[in-house]
Amino acid sequence: MKTSVIVMCMLGLISCTEQTGAAALSLDLSIETIYQDGEKGVEQRTETYEAMEDFFADYKNWQIIDMNQDMITLRTTEETLSPLVKWSGYADVD
Repeated sequence: MKTSVIVMCMLGLISCTEQTGAAALSLDLSIETIYQDGEKGVEQRTETYEAMEDFFADYKNWQIIDMNQDMITLRTTEETLSPLVKWSGYADVD
């Protein structure tokens, strides 16, 4: 496990900082949400994990679209209308 973290740091996939003797993983994420009406919401965020297993556990139901040196792009689909459409006055009809 520790070797894989070191290799990933060397490849530049993640930023590593020391925290109480353990390396913390700082990941830049691009989160894409595709809504039922076809709209796509995109959010950029940075999250910190103790291990990559924690990251994969948090996003186990998400699709990894791209994983490069700068950012990990994840995608999910929602079975609801987008916030913009709801704000425009439309409502979900089941």
